[in-house]
Amino acid sequence: MGHGLSVGMIPPILSFLVRRGYDSESFCRFASFDTRILQEAEARIPEEEFDRLLVAAAAFTNDSCFGLHLGQSIELSNLGILGYVLLNCNTIGEALAAYRTYNIILCSGIDMEPETNHRETVIAFKVCDSARQASRQALEGMISSLYTILLKLSCRNITLGKLQLAHEASEEERNAYQNIFGIHPEFGGESNLLSLESEVMQYPILFSNQELLSTFEAYAVEARKQLLYGRSFADQVYKWIAGCMPSRFPDVTEAAQNFNVSVRMLQVKLKQEETTYNSLFNKARKEFAVYYLKRTQLAIGEIAYLLQFSEPSAFQSAFKKWTGMPPGEYRETCRYRQRGEPYHMQNSGGDTC
Repeated sequence: MGHGLSVGMIPPILSFLVRRGYDSESFCRFASFDTRILQEAEARIPEEEFDRLLVAAAAFTNDSCFGLHLGQSIELSNLGILGYVLLNCNTIGEALAAYRTYNIILCSGIDMEPETNHRETVIAFKVCDSARQASRQALEGMISSLYTILLKLSCRNITLGKLQLAHEASEEERNAYQNIFGIHPEFGGESNLLSLESEVMQYPILFSNQELLSTFEAYAVEARKQLLYGRSFADQVYKWIAGCMPSRFPDVTEAAQNFNVSVRMLQVKLKQEETTYNSLFNKARKEFAVYYLKRTQLAIGEIAYLLQFSEPSAFQSAFKKWTGMPPGEYRETCRYRQRGEPYHMQNSGGDTC
């Protein structure tokens, strides 16, 4: 099973649409995309869902080369920790090796395989899951973004020797490739690849810093390790609980059934990681409470009902225990902060519904 893609790859799509004059909310409705997932920084989505969004964006903008243009707009900051690793590598060759090693942090659907001989370096782009056919938008987006990254890292013009794409393109579309890559691709090939002179691998990356590289690569190694070998059992349980909410609030028996263990074994495994099912359940409940208080106009009583508290006072007590303040005060504090104003507590006598 694949590791999917980081939701961090979605905001650049929305920003790109806005820069081109489109309304991102209209696009999300058009694509039936629920933006609430973007609130969870570590969330991941299936490759198929990302492909679907790119195809939808191409239709929404009436741009059959949307992925190509999106890739051209990439900034290294869009890549998160991977971008910082690349910026601090010594050479383009080292950066390509790091990109291949750590790209799983962002995307596990398409692999980049460089092969260098004495004359040229050929970079092939392959879909990791042979049973899945990546969209043209996804493949072109990765190829275009990688080429753009190489230009930004080297601060030089890099001439491609060859660009081969497995799909076909209309005569009208072909100018877009010339504008971005400087050459006309070969369409309808057996694979997707590009080639460049081997000396490009030795191009230095300006302002790279070995000390920073060591620091950022340590974070990248840990993130890659978690994706490849899995997170803690407690983290898996928490993610599952949060995924069930708010449509339903699963009890420990349902959790045990989902993870194919007995209730006792589930409790033992969580205890080994110094937590309990109840703690994880309340953590998820708290996150939803914070979301509702910050981003909705729902009354305190309505939120208490949505979170399945017996009465508003029970929710108020629980929330105060979680955060140190009652929900009404928390909401007001957030509103003041959003306006950039200091918050002065005037009434600590409780909340109204």
